[in-house]
Amino acid sequence: MTGAQGNEPIVELLEELRTIVADAKGVPLSASVLVPRDQTLALIERCLAASPKEVAEAREVLLERTQVLERTRAEADQLLAEAHRQMEEMVTESEIVRAAHAGASRIRSQANEQASQLKRQTEDYIDRRLANFEIILSDLLDQTRRGRQRLAESSEPRPVAPEHPDDFFQSQQGAPTPPRRDGGDAADA
Repeated sequence: MTGAQGNEPIVELLEELRTIVADAKGVPLSASVLVPRDQTLALIERCLAASPKEVAEAREVLLERTQVLERTRAEADQLLAEAHRQMEEMVTESEIVRAAHAGASRIRSQANEQASQLKRQTEDYIDRRLANFEIILSDLLDQTRRGRQRLAESSEPRPVAPEHPDDFFQSQQGAPTPPRRDGGDAADA
């Protein structure tokens, strides 16, 4: 994977984590898998390091939105000031004055509509980015929980059940005693 740690896109890191889990060796008789702890933890750390970058990008988008809105408002104020200046220069005859008012109103409406449209577009863009970030964080959290659960489950010993119920009863009735772990016979004990 390319890129310095912390600069990697979180989606790529999550794909790598998914690949590790998907390619992991399965635990017999269960849906669990064994994942390499060091590699998985390192990848999770890289995801956590990449998360602040995504948050910083969202902040940048919010800052850009604010700057765009301020520029748009400033342009609208300039347009309004220019319209007022032009109105004052016009002759006070009613037709000319009405035309000036209509022009100023039109300019104001256009500026307000333009500012509103730009605001909606900016908010839609920010919402999409934040929704994407929310999905990424949710997926990362779910994968981390599942990974921790699998790790906890893989470290717990599980009793082995007989393959057939009759095997259990036969082993209890007159079955030979299993050999001891030290290699001696259980009857020698």
